Amino acid sequence: MNKEKEKSINIYKKCLEALPMPVLLVGADEHILFMNKSYGDFLGMEPEAAIGKHVYEVIENSRTPLVLKTQKAEYADRHKYINGKVKGQEIIVHRIPIVENGKSLAVFGLLMFTSIEDLMALADKNQKINDELDYYKTKLLELQSSKYSLDSIVGSSPVIRELKDEIVKVAAVRQTVLITGESGVGKELIAHSIHHCSQRHERMFVRVNCAAIPENLFESEFFGYVGGSFSGASKNGKTGKFELANNGTLFLDEIGEMPLFMQAKLLRVLQEKELTRVGGNKMISVDVRIIAATNRDLKKMVKEGKFREDLYYRLNILNVKAPSLREHLEDIPELVPGILEELYQENGIKKTVDPEVYTVLQQYNWPGNVRELNNILSKMYYMADGRHITVLNVPWHILQGTQGEKESISGDSMDSMVEALEQQIVLRTLKQTEQNLTKTAKILKISRPRLYRIMEKIPKEELEP
Repeated sequence: MNKEKEKSINIYKKCLEALPMPVLLVGADEHILFMNKSYGDFLGMEPEAAIGKHVYEVIENSRTPLVLKTQKAEYADRHKYINGKVKGQEIIVHRIPIVENGKSLAVFGLLMFTSIEDLMALADKNQKINDELDYYKTKLLELQSSKYSLDSIVGSSPVIRELKDEIVKVAAVRQTVLITGESGVGKELIAHSIHHCSQRHERMFVRVNCAAIPENLFESEFFGYVGGSFSGASKNGKTGKFELANNGTLFLDEIGEMPLFMQAKLLRVLQEKELTRVGGNKMISVDVRIIAATNRDLKKMVKEGKFREDLYYRLNILNVKAPSLREHLEDIPELVPGILEELYQENGIKKTVDPEVYTVLQQYNWPGNVRELNNILSKMYYMADGRHITVLNVPWHILQGTQGEKESISGDSMDSMVEALEQQIVLRTLKQTEQNLTKTAKILKISRPRLYRIMEKIPKEELEP
């Protein structure tokens, strides 16, 4: 190497060393060629100790080998370290391939932000990052996929265990998923769980409620727009939901409410994996996994001409049916404590539930499913005197629903209604314990004398095993 060339290389190294931002250079053999002091300080190691090592030895989940292979630059990528001093820390990084005559020579890595807080402070200088930041602020529950996971699905009934097994299976592949089920069963929770169990769990989870978007804004919401493309549009343009979810998951809730014209555009993006922003002409490639959900009968809508048949089959590659609450009533004793814990966190008052209440709740049909259960528990929590929720706090229509059509209790006094309910609970518990009075009293948490008094009012034929 001649002196002039060596002098130039030294100048380049000094320039990179002087940069206040962490810099990394990885060679074609995936080994580290250069690391400046700023990057070494960030990782908590001497740069000299990293040079010559395979990049995975220093950064276990580095994407530089992928960039070497694809020769496609990654700008403003969100990366989370999984090892070393910075384990768990999220940064924003550029990865730029250096290519000559079609061959990758190296990848130049530059950390733009060594924490999300730095990104937030400077987000207004970059519209795309600003869009993502706004999304972090307004849709935090959706972006942090750790908010909901498989463990968030409460219940140990066979129905719930089967559902969890199904979620794990569909999460392992990349195909689109259609979640069906009644309103209020927790379809969004299932979508979160699928994303959380998938290989994309560290990437964005973007939720779109198709029923909440005005028809004239569908295209711009999904695909974004270039600056000034229509009246009222931002001069800086906007990133659409597909771009935000790139390399992650896009959850299309209430897909049955999407207008037909938008269904055609959605189908094209799913097939071609590329889009054009409104008012633009540049094709943008996207890699997005689609999870859709609906409480409507899409097959019937296809026959009625209200939903595209080709889109239906494109979405319904994998199907997960969310069970209604009446299919797993035995899980109510597990669901209730979680709801009460949320109310406790909101209000600072801890309340307990009488065992009889669980028996009543398990007799109701729950047409509104878990969402209705949440609503009813909230009412009971706020209406209960003190810190104890009893059968007296159960809303009237729930009590009526537990009696069945043949046993109308309209016109009964509150005392007679409670008395009849007590008898039902005792009879059911006696059946569970095979007429063991000690066990029955223990389960119901009542004294044996009180149990005897209730049993005296029950017709003898009903007490017979």
